Amino acid sequence: MGVLIVTKTTNYELHGALIESKVKQGLVPRDALTRLQVAHAEHYETLGHLRAALTASGLSWDEVSRDFPRPWSKTYDIVITVGGDGTLLAASHQLAQGGLIAGIRSSLMSVGFLCCASPTQVEDLVAAIAAGTLQSSTVHRLRASVSRVDVGDVVETSPVLNDFLYANANPAATTRYKITLGHQQEVHRSSGIWVATATGSTAAILAAGGERRPVDDALFQFRVRELYRFDHDSPSIEGGLFDPSKTPLEIENRCQSAILATDGQHGVIELVYGDRVRFSAAPPVQLVRGWAAERTAT
Repeated sequence: MGVLIVTKTTNYELHGALIESKVKQGLVPRDALTRLQVAHAEHYETLGHLRAALTASGLSWDEVSRDFPRPWSKTYDIVITVGGDGTLLAASHQLAQGGLIAGIRSSLMSVGFLCCASPTQVEDLVAAIAAGTLQSSTVHRLRASVSRVDVGDVVETSPVLNDFLYANANPAATTRYKITLGHQQEVHRSSGIWVATATGSTAAILAAGGERRPVDDALFQFRVRELYRFDHDSPSIEGGLFDPSKTPLEIENRCQSAILATDGQHGVIELVYGDRVRFSAAPPVQLVRGWAAERTAT
């Protein structure tokens, strides 16, 4: 059984020194620093428990940081992420052809909706791995192909587990584009477009008016944000479910500068006027979903 641990650099490691200096100057309250310190300690305690549990079970592992993305040197039977949803999303981008992935919420301060285990359930997770009794769901992913008008090439994104956001590079500016859904075409002005998987349907697209979908649903969803309605021509392509193999979704950028964000902060492609973005299904992954009720209770 080949195991890969993907871990994170904590916010205390990233920002602790700066925040500590501001606390000493009286510029921010001390609890801002205390929360980072507690989360940092919990993270490394959880990581230590995982290493010990794997060793006790006779399982060998490799370990990498999510903050230094690179092609992994070999394939693994399971990837275990230690952090929160952000760490799991970052690791999932490296599973180009799919695979089995399990997330451990390493601190009670971390967001772990996609994670299957809390800090107190590490040994249970490792025991299930060793016994071959893990339960997982097939979750579907999206990929985007960006046709760049200036250079004439096509860039493909990594597979995305949650969502894409297309928007003007200036978040306060109008996003202008032509949207094509199957045989329908419209020119829009809006705040941008969310395009999400079923897994991502409980995140930003839901807050924007989208629909919560079963986690194993193979359909994808898009939602236009704050669509501007012309008095003389009311747009009708606002959102809904789509199967890209049957009803392609394409966005032609008509902003001077725009972005396509992949799973939040986990990747950004810069777009110029005329670039086209087209979405397609990517290989799914197997997401371990055990102990969900206990995770929610924590």
